[in-house]
Amino acid sequence: MQTATSFLRQTRGRCHTCLEEVPASVIRRGGEVHLEKQCPDHGRSAQLLSRSPERWIDLDRYYFEVNEPSYPQRDYIVRMTERCNLDCPICLASANTEDTPDLDLSGLETLLSERRGIKIDLMAAEPTLREDLEDWIRKVKASGNIAALHSNGLKLAKFEYAKKLKEAGLDEVFLQFDGFDEEAHKVLRGRPLVKARMKTLENLRELGIATSLIVVIARGLNEAEVSKTFRFALQPENTHIREVFFLGLRMLGSARANDERGEGSLRDMAMMPDELLDRLCEQEPSILPDDVRRFNKLYFALLSVFRVKKCLYVQHYLVTRDGEGGYAPAASWMNLEAIEVAADRYAVDHKRSPRLARARLLSAVARNCLNRSTFGMLMDLFRMQHLLHDGMNLARVPPRFLLLGFITACDPHNFDAQVAVNCGKGELSVDGGFTESSAIANVQREARFERSREE
Repeated sequence: MQTATSFLRQTRGRCHTCLEEVPASVIRRGGEVHLEKQCPDHGRSAQLLSRSPERWIDLDRYYFEVNEPSYPQRDYIVRMTERCNLDCPICLASANTEDTPDLDLSGLETLLSERRGIKIDLMAAEPTLREDLEDWIRKVKASGNIAALHSNGLKLAKFEYAKKLKEAGLDEVFLQFDGFDEEAHKVLRGRPLVKARMKTLENLRELGIATSLIVVIARGLNEAEVSKTFRFALQPENTHIREVFFLGLRMLGSARANDERGEGSLRDMAMMPDELLDRLCEQEPSILPDDVRRFNKLYFALLSVFRVKKCLYVQHYLVTRDGEGGYAPAASWMNLEAIEVAADRYAVDHKRSPRLARARLLSAVARNCLNRSTFGMLMDLFRMQHLLHDGMNLARVPPRFLLLGFITACDPHNFDAQVAVNCGKGELSVDGGFTESSAIANVQREARFERSREE
């Protein structure tokens, strides 16, 4: 029996072996969707995108109908240092492997003088190793922008240090938090970390710092941690946790180097957003894949309304807390079927009359969110909508909500040039300078790592 094949779109990708840019196609083969590439030197390579082709194809089509590369960038990664106080086997940055100087932040000074209302992601290997971190948090805040810290949390486990960052104006912390399985931590991070991270979360709670948990999930290793971490974030004492991002393991930096040396089967553990969503839906039956698909069509439409860049590989869902450790999924208080109809209409209308399309969409969202269960949270829903325009500052996300994300980083396997040009993050780094797409910076950096390893 022959497998049904359908061509979805043509793009550009990267060869898995030499990392050169090559022709690529997004193709459905039976019950799967793949990104297939053809390198003149190394032949065909492919990346599985989804085992739920109807869901993937619908969102892929819709995303490109409503989002445009011309939207301005509003979120910038600043790779402050390539040093780290951990040596994670999966480190995307290949921390501590090269003698790279810390970033001269004159470029950030220029960016802050030119932009307001954007998010500055102070990150890279481990930004808390920078002695001037507090000063830069102050500068980001003084310039009218959002100060976000991405950290492994080890230094934040010291209360006085975390307090100093709070007093400097820190808005939010994106904390590496890969669940509660210490054996998985040893594989992913090289050592047990749960105790230290729980202390960090205690400090962030006491200081009232809005927190996003970044949970790396690897196939066959810690998939059971998806629901466990979600349920932990819902606990009544954890309302400072405003977001949980499930991040699929990708083949960048140390992960790619270790896989090439044969130190495990990391490549087999890499996951895409659809697989992460499937794990949550399997473990939390009240969250349905089709509801998440409909919600993301609304999300992509609102990104278009407010002209916000965001990657196709970043998808979301929303739940409300019940105050006792439970939750209500968005589908229980939003008419997502009607909202999907409105979102589909928006995709048609916005090409002809953006203002009319916007008015119709926002009106439909209001109608289909207004009921007895939502009447008391109308102002919070209004705030959430405008956070897309004003910058998604987690400190301003109403505590009743918990955002869920299903995401992946762009590596040479899943890199899709049409997706990458819409990357929701720009980047400033020592090796790459200033770029409007962190996805492009990722694969360019990986090619440089590859050349260094061959020398």
